Amino acid sequence: MVATQPATDTIAITRTFDGIEEATHRVIAQIGGMESVIRGAKIAILKPNFVAGRNAETGSTTNFGLMKAVAEEVRACGAEPVLCETPGTEFDRDATYTILGVEKFCAENGIRILRVDPEGGEADWVELQPAGAKKLRRYRIPRILKEARLINLPVLKTHVVSTMTLSMKNPMGILPRPDRRSMHTFGIDQSIVDMNLGIKPDLNIVDGSVGQDGEGPLYGDKADLQVLVAGRDSLAVDLACCQIVGVKPRDIPHLKLALEQMGKPSWTLAGEDVGVIKKFRLPEQKALYRFIFWMMYPLDYPYTWVAERGKHLCTTLYGTGLVGTRPQIKEESCTRCGKCVDACPLPNVIDIKTLKVNYSTCQRCLLCYEACPENAISVKGYSGARQ
Repeated sequence: MVATQPATDTIAITRTFDGIEEATHRVIAQIGGMESVIRGAKIAILKPNFVAGRNAETGSTTNFGLMKAVAEEVRACGAEPVLCETPGTEFDRDATYTILGVEKFCAENGIRILRVDPEGGEADWVELQPAGAKKLRRYRIPRILKEARLINLPVLKTHVVSTMTLSMKNPMGILPRPDRRSMHTFGIDQSIVDMNLGIKPDLNIVDGSVGQDGEGPLYGDKADLQVLVAGRDSLAVDLACCQIVGVKPRDIPHLKLALEQMGKPSWTLAGEDVGVIKKFRLPEQKALYRFIFWMMYPLDYPYTWVAERGKHLCTTLYGTGLVGTRPQIKEESCTRCGKCVDACPLPNVIDIKTLKVNYSTCQRCLLCYEACPENAISVKGYSGARQ
């Protein structure tokens, strides 16, 4: 977690045409092998992007094949692979794990799941106060990271709030939710830079097998990039990712700040020089949306004073079904075939008799929308109505 990074990093890039597991083993070898990452540690924390219950085929979450190969490499070094990830505050961790099949996958592949208290209970967390931080001057990380290596496994995709989410933003998912709230309240872009002053992954592997552009990170356009990008320096890896998708790094606010405050890193390229695989379309900047989204976080402070522990304003708002991307059944088109209910991995979400969606239990995975043979489910919210 506090790895001493070389002055010049090695950035490895490889395509995944021969399979993501094979490509993962290859890209790890290209950056010097997993032994150079583990360096005698007994535990390696795997930090994927499981922000919500949208599978890797949509470009929303980290591919299981990548995680399987990383876990194999970790075990070959005599260390234990441990998954640590908490979804976005508006999503339930257990429900997200159920939708994605995380528990089954981890059990089959010898990966221990670490369920830290997402609200920041003292037993699970240790505080960092990184020197030079401008806004996020203190935050907590899982206590286990003091003795473990951190392997960061983000997805190459856009983000309607931070413009893009890559290696530098992905560790936000191991912070407790109150500290994530602070990041949004104080200013997400500078807070990402501040977070990276204290959290330095021992290895980053960006999953670009399937990415996402447009209105990411969940409901954007699927991007079949078929590429992995690996390296130790998070900023260098993110700059290499920007080249692959034809994005100017200074168009990404947190990368612009990082370049100004940290300087441009140097690296040597291993593997393939792939050029621009696909030019990404960045999210449209909607000022009203960004303001409303931001307001949820400062308002969450007084809300949590009176609410049950673990409840946040955004979860309550999304649970009303009045805001957020969400499925809606069109009664005039529905034949009540029940395929939407069968497709939903969670209980008590869709009532086929009343054709109502229970938004307090719905995790907005949109599997019902994708399964409907009658196009009787539309999607409402920021991503635009999809009929």
